[in-house]
Amino acid sequence: MNFKYFIFFLVFAFSFSANADSNLTNRMKARLPDVLSAKNSGVIGEDINGLLVVRTKSTDKVEKLVKDENKDRNTIFRLLAQKTGGESEDVAKKFAKGIASKAKKGHWFKNSSGNWVSK
Repeated sequence: MNFKYFIFFLVFAFSFSANADSNLTNRMKARLPDVLSAKNSGVIGEDINGLLVVRTKSTDKVEKLVKDENKDRNTIFRLLAQKTGGESEDVAKKFAKGIASKAKKGHWFKNSSGNWVSK
């Protein structure tokens, strides 16, 4: 499965399962091309907690992109955890593993030791 479509699938699956509002889903879909572009350039990467992290010196636009995406991801994690009776941290870790397994070559991830690794 293509990474871009995997992300769309995750967004729809989480939003549907968690009954998130359509504004949340729409915001994430609208940001996806910018998120992928920043990942492709190596400016941002994924942390083991399911959130984006700025890896290198970046612009205010990238900082805002990461902040906005992480805010919406946290909302999805919380909503899905409430629906399933689980913990949002567990949802986030599963999300992070899914992202890592489907990522494109060259995307960056923090490992459990806190080191950056590239796929």
